[in-house]
Amino acid sequence: MTATMRPTQAERVIAMRGRLLDAAIDGLAETGYSGFSTNDVVRRAGVSRGALAHHFPTKADLVAAAADRLVELRAAEFRARFAAIAPERRTVGKALDVLWTFFEDPSYQALLELMVAARSDDELRPVMAAGLGHAAEVTREVFAEAFPELAESPFIGATLDAVLAVYSGLAAQVALDSDADGRHAAVRALLKGALTLAVETRPHDFMTRPTSRSSR
Repeated sequence: MTATMRPTQAERVIAMRGRLLDAAIDGLAETGYSGFSTNDVVRRAGVSRGALAHHFPTKADLVAAAADRLVELRAAEFRARFAAIAPERRTVGKALDVLWTFFEDPSYQALLELMVAARSDDELRPVMAAGLGHAAEVTREVFAEAFPELAESPFIGATLDAVLAVYSGLAAQVALDSDADGRHAAVRALLKGALTLAVETRPHDFMTRPTSRSSR
């Protein structure tokens, strides 16, 4: 006979925190920050208010931790999803398609809610700023690892920041108008073309390429 392995206290704590944070993220995505309540989190997680208070004494603690978890999960999933693509199929366009799936995901609506709330919340603002900075850093790292030539491009950082900003804006519009996604296909195609050009253009050629303006 083999003894049944029971989770340790530390494992139970981690599991409970994850359960509460997942419930918070689901609530934010579904009801928005204005409708977010700890009572709803308790109901979704199926735990007592005491359990919630033990792990997250205040609503601000819970929201900040949910923001951290959401960004960390998205960053890890982006790496995993892109790594799952066969090397011969790893193109800039495919990478941008994978990246866009996160902006389509309902969890991104929760992130949007937190970004808006952070504007007027002194506690949440630094958490969101750090989290979004981390997400951007991971995006740049994944692209640089998959496409080493990108790391040599003098403008790739700004290009990827622009992609993230545009994708964020498109996702916000889709949240207001579900039909907007179809209209945004051309915008995403334009970004693919621009970033593909960045990969194919060697830094020296880009910096020394003559402009269309005639010299005087």
